[in-house]
Amino acid sequence: MDENILTGFGTTRRMFLKYLAFAASAVGVGTSFSACAKYEAPPEGLGFLDDKEYAVISAFADRVVPRGGPYDLGALDTGVVEFFDGFAATDFPEVQKDFRNAITLLEHGPLFITFTFKRFTEMTPEEQDEYLAAWQSSKNALLRGAFVGFKRLCFMGFYINEGVWPHIGYEGPLV
Repeated sequence: MDENILTGFGTTRRMFLKYLAFAASAVGVGTSFSACAKYEAPPEGLGFLDDKEYAVISAFADRVVPRGGPYDLGALDTGVVEFFDGFAATDFPEVQKDFRNAITLLEHGPLFITFTFKRFTEMTPEEQDEYLAAWQSSKNALLRGAFVGFKRLCFMGFYINEGVWPHIGYEGPLV
């Protein structure tokens, strides 16, 4: 089998498309089952994330910037998810669609990526870390790219928070 730029898996293009079609169908089924899932209501005033997406990004942000990690504060203490929401709400509709698709894959992908029969938000922190490590080190450029993009947005939202600045020795703008 020949390696090609689309797959990164060493499979043929035909096999990649079959896998992609299967994965898309399965995520669609998972998404319909998630309608049965109960997610907490997000805070008022969000411009982009719905209740499921808010829960997924909250869980992701909490694993990437955990409370008690290098700092006492974590993503959930500093408005990272709200920053993510504001950033996504102002983007182009095509990019917003990609955000939603990536969030849906993050929530329902464990079955296909780590063979875990749970949604991301149902996993233990250790399982979430393993799952996110699989995204980060995946041969699939789309998974790696989504992971890096979400992680960067989380860190941007974390470090722009004035409450974090004293922890990193930043005294704020000189203006």
